[in-house]
Amino acid sequence: MTFFTNPYIRPFVLLFTITFFLACSKKNAPVDESKQKTTIQGAVEKGPFVRGSVVTVYELNSELNPTGKTFKSEILDDKGSFSLADIELASNYVQLSVSGYYFNEVNGNLSSSQITLNAIADISNNKSINVNVLSHLEEKRVKSLMKKEKKSFSEAKKQALTEIYASFFVKTSPTTSSELVSLTKNDDNSNILLGISAALLSISQSDNAKLTELLSVLSTDLENDGLVEESLKQGLKQGLEGLNSKAISDHLKNRYQSLNITLPDFSMGKVFSVELKGSDVIIGANYFKTEQEYQAAYNALLIASTKATEEYFKLEGLYSKTISGLPQNDFYLHRVTPNHANIASLFSGLYNSILRANTIIDYAGKSSSFKSFKYKSYPHFAYNYWVLINFWGNVPFVNSENYKDYTPRPRTNAKEISETLMAGLDEAIQNLGNIGKDADMAKAIAARIAADNGSYSLAKNYLSQIIDSKKYQLASKSQIHTGANESIFGLDYDQPTGVTKPNDYNLYGKGNYRSLTRYTDVILLASEVNLKLNNKDEAISLLNLVRVRNGKLPLSLNESNVLPLLQEEVKDDLNNEGVFFAFLKRNSLAESSLGIQSYQKLMPIPQMEMTLNMNMTQNPGY
Repeated sequence: MTFFTNPYIRPFVLLFTITFFLACSKKNAPVDESKQKTTIQGAVEKGPFVRGSVVTVYELNSELNPTGKTFKSEILDDKGSFSLADIELASNYVQLSVSGYYFNEVNGNLSSSQITLNAIADISNNKSINVNVLSHLEEKRVKSLMKKEKKSFSEAKKQALTEIYASFFVKTSPTTSSELVSLTKNDDNSNILLGISAALLSISQSDNAKLTELLSVLSTDLENDGLVEESLKQGLKQGLEGLNSKAISDHLKNRYQSLNITLPDFSMGKVFSVELKGSDVIIGANYFKTEQEYQAAYNALLIASTKATEEYFKLEGLYSKTISGLPQNDFYLHRVTPNHANIASLFSGLYNSILRANTIIDYAGKSSSFKSFKYKSYPHFAYNYWVLINFWGNVPFVNSENYKDYTPRPRTNAKEISETLMAGLDEAIQNLGNIGKDADMAKAIAARIAADNGSYSLAKNYLSQIIDSKKYQLASKSQIHTGANESIFGLDYDQPTGVTKPNDYNLYGKGNYRSLTRYTDVILLASEVNLKLNNKDEAISLLNLVRVRNGKLPLSLNESNVLPLLQEEVKDDLNNEGVFFAFLKRNSLAESSLGIQSYQKLMPIPQMEMTLNMNMTQNPGY
């Protein structure tokens, strides 16, 4: 028996041999010289993310696919700073993904929930990477350009960011890459980033679930062709136009000042081709301490409500065929689709006004000194919901008790909403008293809601209170749209109220004094409900008041065909004031008078809302 044939020794020899060859093999294997240790650092800015937010770095191959290697860290401070030291990478391409809370530059508060932002970068020449909404929006588009059009990474990055700038109405082309843009650099790119970030927040109403969905929709929309669908682009335009650039600048400056960074004023207005004309009061965490702050918030509510009302008056006039020849001809032809920009604009404008009303109602309701602002604001809240129900039927109901809950809301039955509104209006009427016109506005809106729901006796009661007060009178034809006693609630565009006339106002407006509701509306609605209650004589007498004022002959009390004559008067006198379409629907005249199908008595839910609200359903027929 030899050493090598010994059964006890042979296994050890075999093990030694294998180990020797493995060692030699490993010694002679080529070393991957591309692996290197590096440090990646930067900042995450929405507003700045806060300390503790999680940063994950994914190594990507040359086709921007994950290699499986990841590294994790955290935001180091409330400036959004992060640093990952001595990480070993075999590729120059990385993706950063950051989840956390951030400073909301629109309302000046920390976010109520987390969002996630991404960035992809080439670290061969730059190890400093900022993560922001620009880097997030471009990610899918960059990958698409490299895969489908064989662009280089740098070419794809430049083209993707150029397309994003165009979608957001930025005047210039990018001068740097997204990961080098920072809010703290005080340049045009800083202003562009802030404007786009703030517009996205404004559109999503600072609801992070909606913001996340909006970012996803935009990223997907940009992915294939670098273009944003037109109705969505119009939504971005309106989001920019509604920004209060000074308030947003002040919020961000104050935030960074608290972090020992001094910044000059931001100048967002100079970098966008649309006008950032929002002057709304933005409610911060420490607001509602003084009467002046309540009044400023109430004035901002009036501005928001008036803006939405003007849009409604115009679209309602077109749809009811009391005006024509405007660019929004689809409404006149009853060819409205969910993607129509004006539908989205009106819907979001009404909910913006409702949000402002809810904020005042909430805070004023808890105050012992400023409770009157709750009751002054409620009629505007109710009016906006009356418009929503008139155009869309069942809609999500957000009130002062649940407006801070950002859970996507399903529809609420219109009748249920109406009952809640009536109770709130009754409380407002009771507390506003008879001084001023606020209580009468509440009564007029309550009468509309009651009439729409078939409660004609109740509607008559509200209207009779206004008529019997003798505070108002029918103005002469030349004085109807002035500040005369005709108006129950309105505003004068000739006065410096902070509200400006729409650019196309002269195409549908009826004078410089814009009434939300006026005495003619009260008289004609009273005539209608009396007709419903079979009080024909009273209905004719009321109708005659308006006919005579308008230079027409009074009707005989023997007139049997009252409803068509009432319809004629409502159309002639109250056209483009938001009430004729509701009149037609109450009296089952919409289909025959307008030549529409039954489903067209409601508008389509905007596609933007369908996209952002997972619990929303579309109206039938659309």
